Amino acid sequence: MFPNFIIIGAMKCGTSSLYHYLQLHPELGMSAIKEVDFFIEENNYNKGISWYQSQFQGDFKIFGEASPNYSKAHYFKGVPRRMYELVPRAKLIYLVRDPIERIISHYTHNYSEGREHRSIEDALQELEDNHYVMCSKYFWQLQHYFEFFQEDQMLIIPSYRLRDERRATLQQIFKFLGVDDSFYSNDFEQQMHKTNKKRRKGKLSRFILESPVIKTLKGYIPDSVKDPVKKAIRPEVTKPELSSATRVKLQEYLHADVDRLRTFSGLSLDGWEL
Repeated sequence: MFPNFIIIGAMKCGTSSLYHYLQLHPELGMSAIKEVDFFIEENNYNKGISWYQSQFQGDFKIFGEASPNYSKAHYFKGVPRRMYELVPRAKLIYLVRDPIERIISHYTHNYSEGREHRSIEDALQELEDNHYVMCSKYFWQLQHYFEFFQEDQMLIIPSYRLRDERRATLQQIFKFLGVDDSFYSNDFEQQMHKTNKKRRKGKLSRFILESPVIKTLKGYIPDSVKDPVKKAIRPEVTKPELSSATRVKLQEYLHADVDRLRTFSGLSLDGWEL
């Protein structure tokens, strides 16, 4: 069994929430793990097709997965080609968010995980080929799929619509996927991964939390146990503020890409800074 649709990103745009909501639909079977990353050579591609098929189990009309790393073409090469070779008729869903807000969220995530040690201003000193910025160049990322997939195989969803107009947005997605778009669950009202105060991993906490034993066990440990441990060993992280100069620099750098996304998608993207 192979997926009929794939959520290709973007990172920090609500892919975890959408994965959860789609799991609730009785006709949709989502992958056993959320971020399968199969089409990424450096990650799970070498595990083989049988391993990928094993991620899709059950009696469902269609299957899907969600791997935000699929829209990091500057970092992981060849994803659209591998995807097309295996599932050429798959439908693609791309969640997007205000590019600058996504960059701040991405930076905060990396900083809290202990992978980023610079200030946000230092991290954005150079914008060309900057990982944070490239992940927010949504049209540029999509262009890598145009060579293989047709436009009618792609659906672009602004994350604010999934947050503020959830029922209508999910109906749009269900219709795009060809399943019952009248389905509704009270669990759709739950906002997944609502932003809480981030906590930064230090060397000790990284050593503890990323050890093979803890990685294996943490999926079975309830939050009531994990949360006090996190508070004890991880200091709080405050969301950083961009300087006016850096914000303007980002607006100017990303403006053309956002304009191309608007033209391609027909979306107004109201509320974005650019």
